[in-house]
Amino acid sequence: MRKTKADRDAAQMSQMYALLAALSDDLSLPLLQIKSSVEALQQVSFARAASRAQSEKIFLSADNGLQLIEAYRLVLKSSQITDMDFEPVAIGAVLQEVAHLLTPYAKKYDTDLMVDVQHRLTPVLAHQPSLSAALQVLSASMIRAQAAQVRQKRYKLLLGAHRSAESVISTGVFSNVHGLSDKTLRSARGLVGRARQPMPNIPAGAASGVLIADMLCTAMWQPLRAAAHGGMHGLATAVPISKQLQFV
Repeated sequence: MRKTKADRDAAQMSQMYALLAALSDDLSLPLLQIKSSVEALQQVSFARAASRAQSEKIFLSADNGLQLIEAYRLVLKSSQITDMDFEPVAIGAVLQEVAHLLTPYAKKYDTDLMVDVQHRLTPVLAHQPSLSAALQVLSASMIRAQAAQVRQKRYKLLLGAHRSAESVISTGVFSNVHGLSDKTLRSARGLVGRARQPMPNIPAGAASGVLIADMLCTAMWQPLRAAAHGGMHGLATAVPISKQLQFV
């Protein structure tokens, strides 16, 4: 039986409420980290080097919270995006920018960020702010999630893109932690209808970040799905090639 508009609206409202509830919980973590760091800075005996390290932690915590809020605001506005808002986007440039922005955050979690884009990829057609935000919160969520799963000295995260079919490019974030992408996606979609994160082994902020990325990708073209790139597994979306502009 086909769903009525009222049913679809009710389902969307339920999803948005669940995301807002989870997001409010997740934002408490960076705020608590900021509070703890400020309290540490107030200690008279704190050395200059230690103060600098605490200041960096404050900045990263605040920046991570702001990333989630900005991406959530884009989700709220996604229904207003029209065909006129889509433009040719060089996916390699987007991935490089996201990696550059997240490098200090990745370092905090002992993670090496890599970018791997298939040679001479044609630009994709996308809403660039939504695509950039989706990849950024997805990357940050995967960084936290993989660090919570296993104990090792260094972690690896790959931002990749390749041609997956005619007129389609697959782009996403990939980890060398086995099964991580499936866990985070199930956890993210399991938030709908719940006020708390359904999987305790997924750290705070990871599931809601993946759900936000999933909703942004769905609003543009396709939802996130399990995928592979460069021998690593992760989450990706399919974006059509732009017919307006192509690299020669």
